[in-house]
Amino acid sequence: MFLEDKYTYTTNSSCLDFEFESIGPKGSIKKVARFSEIFTNVYNFGFGDLNAETGEISDSIVSNNGDIDKVLNTIASIIYAFTSTNVDAMVFVQGSTPIRTRLYQMNLNKYWPLINTLLEVFGLKSEKWEHFQPGENYSTFLGRKKVLTLIHESER
Repeated sequence: MFLEDKYTYTTNSSCLDFEFESIGPKGSIKKVARFSEIFTNVYNFGFGDLNAETGEISDSIVSNNGDIDKVLNTIASIIYAFTSTNVDAMVFVQGSTPIRTRLYQMNLNKYWPLINTLLEVFGLKSEKWEHFQPGENYSTFLGRKKVLTLIHESER
């Protein structure tokens, strides 16, 4: 994808679970991104640390492994890969806390010129969905891969 500073990730056969390892001062921390269908072709995006003992994913742990930009770039790459494989899918993203949602928004703002060419993104503001606008504050995000339409020469 477009972000070079990211971790290599793997996925399962259903392409709903993605895993990678965060490497930093606190060692190697296994991260899991999971897409769960909540409505037809609408998937919730869940993300967190994998508890090796229980096999559960915790979205409340703060790892502080010194690699937040690389982790966020990896998440963006995973969402893009998922929507490339599931072209009709919409992805619902909301952080487990307002701080985490804000972190997602800051990354959307940072890479918006590029993201806007690849994905159609909506934000929830005052209980209404609108096209994402950099600099606005949203509580939730919904995105899908942009569909390119070809115009025939005769239609121009």
